[in-house]
Amino acid sequence: MEHTKIVIDTMYTLSISVRKYFHKKLALLNLDITYEMIRLLAILSRNNYMNQQEIADISTKNKASLTSLLDNMQKRELIVRTEDDLDRRNKIISLTAKGKAYMKEVSPVVNTFFQLVEDHIGKQEMERMNKTIMKINQLLNV
Repeated sequence: MEHTKIVIDTMYTLSISVRKYFHKKLALLNLDITYEMIRLLAILSRNNYMNQQEIADISTKNKASLTSLLDNMQKRELIVRTEDDLDRRNKIISLTAKGKAYMKEVSPVVNTFFQLVEDHIGKQEMERMNKTIMKINQLLNV
């Protein structure tokens, strides 16, 4: 049981370290953007447009905190919400030109981060870690 506690504590520490890394790198770019916003920009840039529930599912954020984050991003003109033609209660969210420009500026930082980790850890070890973390996640989501 002690090993499990150590692993969970280490994953939590890693999460904080990743946020700090991006916070530092973003400060150098002078972009008024948070780590959470980058995650959503990346999700939207891969999918072009999505509804809020789809974003919540992928980002693992609850709808209330996601709404607040999306409101903030809309005020900064990084995203736009449009009505879904099929369901008017639903809003379709997509990146604005400014959101795409931010993503283009942030992408090298994100890519450098992933390359740094992969270069030092290696693909095989990363795959093993991912499988283990996914198993833990599945246990918790039952």
